[in-house]
Amino acid sequence: MEKKIKDLDVKYKDKKEDKEILERIAGVYKIETRHAIIMAINAFGSSNIKKLAKILNKNEATIYYHIKELTKKPELLRLDEEVTHSRKGIFYRLTDLALEHFSEPPIEKMEEVFTKLYEAISDKTDEEITKFYFDLMAKNPDIGDTAQKDRKRLAYNHILENFMINNLDRIEKAVKSGAKPKDMEYPIGSISISMIDLKISKPRQLFEILKTIAEMYGKLYRLQEKFTKEMNAQNVSEEKRIVVHYHTVGGELKEFELE
Repeated sequence: MEKKIKDLDVKYKDKKEDKEILERIAGVYKIETRHAIIMAINAFGSSNIKKLAKILNKNEATIYYHIKELTKKPELLRLDEEVTHSRKGIFYRLTDLALEHFSEPPIEKMEEVFTKLYEAISDKTDEEITKFYFDLMAKNPDIGDTAQKDRKRLAYNHILENFMINNLDRIEKAVKSGAKPKDMEYPIGSISISMIDLKISKPRQLFEILKTIAEMYGKLYRLQEKFTKEMNAQNVSEEKRIVVHYHTVGGELKEFELE
């Protein structure tokens, strides 16, 4: 991989997966709620129907229907027997197949890749970098499906955005009316919204932006390691560990012409 980056030679690994599995994965991306269920369990851990319905703002019957479909073979969801036996309700977890196809790449790996990539292009001409940038799409075996997959990922993030905004609205109204938090260790929720517009003219500059973003996520990943050690030392239960969700979406605000 390092030599390929150094030479700016775009080569994707051949996919040798079963046709049934590929169709199964593609089918999930076609159904927004089904995809959102998988992403939510990936983020929040083993979940029951009631919890998923609340997070995704869907009725429980809808969630039940999609879970039933996701537990069919090849399985993407499976009963989490350990959690189900220790807590109220029936809890579901992702199968290894679902984790393989729907989990984000490890943050530390992405930080390493973008750092090496930027180092590799630093002594290349703009023409060489531009060709490499184009080949990333032109030689991608998933070409034609990427936009659809990203559209579903954006839709899931939009669901979480609405959850956070609705939560903030509910909390503001309660605090304004004089209500007091039940848990003073972590009394209220929050939301962080930040935006920035940059102007660039070369793919070289885009890769520098991507490297900077990867470094930022790397720092957050190391913060998570620190927080996990602190919570483990304090014996904080899994139910008390709050998911704080941030996502970054960026791209060119320009229509590109092809011939």
